[in-house]
Amino acid sequence: MKLENIKLNLDTELVLNVGDPIGKTNAPRCYNKLFERLHMNAIMLPCEIKKGELPKLLDACRLMGIHYLCPTMPHKSDFVDLLDDVDETSKLFHSVNAIRLDENGSHGSGMDGKGAVKAMEEGGAKLNGINALLYGAGGISGVTAYELAQSGVKKLYIANRTPEKAERIAKLVNENTAAAAEVIGTDAASLDKAAESCELFANLTPLGMKGFDKKHDYLGFIDRLPKTATVFDCIINPPLSETITAARAAGLNTVPGMRMLVAQMDVIFKFLFNQTVTGADKQACIEELCNYLGVPSNF
Repeated sequence: MKLENIKLNLDTELVLNVGDPIGKTNAPRCYNKLFERLHMNAIMLPCEIKKGELPKLLDACRLMGIHYLCPTMPHKSDFVDLLDDVDETSKLFHSVNAIRLDENGSHGSGMDGKGAVKAMEEGGAKLNGINALLYGAGGISGVTAYELAQSGVKKLYIANRTPEKAERIAKLVNENTAAAAEVIGTDAASLDKAAESCELFANLTPLGMKGFDKKHDYLGFIDRLPKTATVFDCIINPPLSETITAARAAGLNTVPGMRMLVAQMDVIFKFLFNQTVTGADKQACIEELCNYLGVPSNF
């Protein structure tokens, strides 16, 4: 990136990617590439802030004229109660990853679920009226389940190693959407049975991620999915995760996690900057990030 769009003057917008730790964040690569392509006088920098210090950070941003923050772990939930308004999904699942500060107050929105569903739809998944199998009940799982329900998915099977977390997500989906959510086990028999009726499988865990020791115990259920099904993985690196590799071996449509990352840019840039991101912009982000990670971009 040349970053020739940055004027380094009083109009330069500083966007903070807030987390703890934040050293390995990929977000600035994508944001700064888009700022360059959209000729925006803005730059994103990582900002490591400890838990409990967020009120001070918001005060400092107002004092310094910083208008945009993009929280990551562990602060996505902690910001919610500090903001003047957040969207419905963020309230339900207590998570935001885009914050705008303006003369009308502080506004937050959670884009993880929106980005995941947008990536699925752009990748060819047909969601209306289908059953979906979700694996995982972490931070991205609830918002993705909710957005899938809002997109017309009629039945959600949620599998997680600790069923209590999955039960909470299922309860919120059942109480706040027209979809039906059911918690199932992560054993082979439960996954096989659910997969047979599902047109979508989504891995919403870090299983198979580079640098994460654990992998899936069982992926044989992918062969039980209908041949018209789509398989989605939230993992960014490697782009061809074990889940995506197994799905392609079965001849299924796939949506790798990097597609989710850039799909989020659509909704985040509209919410924060009222800017439109094109398909060419998103492809440029993928190429920039893949080059940085040292992985092929033709996945």
